[in-house]
Amino acid sequence: MTTNLVNWTKLLMALQDAIGKTTFYPLMNKFLSEVAHLDEILVLEFIPNTHAQLIWQNKKIIGDQLDVYLTKAFVLDPFYTLGREKKGNGFFRLNDISAEHNRHYPNYFNQYFRLLKIKDEVGFLIQLPTNNAFVHIEMARFQRSESFSNSELDVFNELFPQVERLVVAHHKELHKQMRYDEFETSYVEDFHRLFGTETLTPREHDVCLLMLQGYSVKAIAGQLSIGDETIKMHRKNIYAKLGLNSQPELLALFIELLVMIEPPVLCDPLIEYLNKRWVA
Repeated sequence: MTTNLVNWTKLLMALQDAIGKTTFYPLMNKFLSEVAHLDEILVLEFIPNTHAQLIWQNKKIIGDQLDVYLTKAFVLDPFYTLGREKKGNGFFRLNDISAEHNRHYPNYFNQYFRLLKIKDEVGFLIQLPTNNAFVHIEMARFQRSESFSNSELDVFNELFPQVERLVVAHHKELHKQMRYDEFETSYVEDFHRLFGTETLTPREHDVCLLMLQGYSVKAIAGQLSIGDETIKMHRKNIYAKLGLNSQPELLALFIELLVMIEPPVLCDPLIEYLNKRWVA
């Protein structure tokens, strides 16, 4: 798409004037859409110990199950993981940050959580200066569209410093009067941390958490500095203990229990599940 420099200049000026106002992200959508066609754009804010916060979405998509993502499933999002570990501050492409993951995982992730056939997904990760919070501006194209071109990706990458400056200024202004400790504490992180701690061995638990993030056998072996065959043995034991046959089934079980179990989570969520399974 040919970038209209006149529109860019006008939109940049409008964005500067819109800092702290509700018009900021609609204008940001227009600004980024000057670079490339976007089938979806949404803005998420992640604050420690809370659910993901939907800041803005260009349009509601029927059946996207966004509420499940915001309250539960965001803990498995590669973008969230990157931002939480403070490795993410810049422009990223999903296929690049999950390159070591099982190649089937990104498609499964998008279809299961969002029920969308996403062709390509990119986004800005912007670390905010306080409260260990960060913003994710997610941009996607669905199957009916082409993937983002290299020239479009280059422009997005070059725009990051400007987008970062504007977003940080906007959120500083927006949250001047907001107390972060007034947010309701989320139990999702506890659920993720405790999942399998009492039903799996410590090493199986490590493997299980990496599997939930979509890592392949080879990638898990690299992360844990042990052999591929050892990882395969742990994976086989995990499947046997939980009555599963595949990595997607493990992911589906995780989300099913995450949706069903009410907070607070004080012990391994698998205990109750396995007890019911044995009784049945």
